[in-house]
Amino acid sequence: MPRRHFYDLALLDIASELSRRPAGQRGTLSTARARRSVSTAYYALFHFILEEATRSLLGTHHDLLSRRRTLARAFSHAGIKKTLEKIKGATVDPSVQDFLRPRHGSAGSFAPPPFAREMANTFAQVQVKRHEADYDLNTPIGPADASIVIGRALLAVAQWQAAMSNDDRDFKHALFVLMLLKGELRREA
Repeated sequence: MPRRHFYDLALLDIASELSRRPAGQRGTLSTARARRSVSTAYYALFHFILEEATRSLLGTHHDLLSRRRTLARAFSHAGIKKTLEKIKGATVDPSVQDFLRPRHGSAGSFAPPPFAREMANTFAQVQVKRHEADYDLNTPIGPADASIVIGRALLAVAQWQAAMSNDDRDFKHALFVLMLLKGELRREA
């Protein structure tokens, strides 16, 4: 099984615990617990991306923890979303193709790696559910919604961690830089 870091393990475990009825409780799961579970699962995915990005960009040594935490503050929800939107389709958005292209790739359009496309689509869907859970009290959120969100997040994390080829690592690294740039590359005039 791929490695699990403390951040996704703890938050996804908490989300899962919140999605179940507490021992001894009768009846259905409270709406508040289901909503908090969905929100927590989203933040698990968000923090997973931050940790992966900062480890990729700065390194994994424990002495770099303070630097990684500082760098993590430079990422934004909107910047990650905008970047991932550019890779969630059948092909990488033309505006970032050259930047994300594999080193040995040929010119023209190309498909994002499956693990990255899965993360992009999962992040977008889980973020929508989190907004519904946190801000739209007219949208019903129940244990089934929480279970689906948690399952999607776990799958995306597992696929991401399993993608370890040199091309996969190179794509991830370029993607993280693009996230810092909030999904936009400056073009020289």
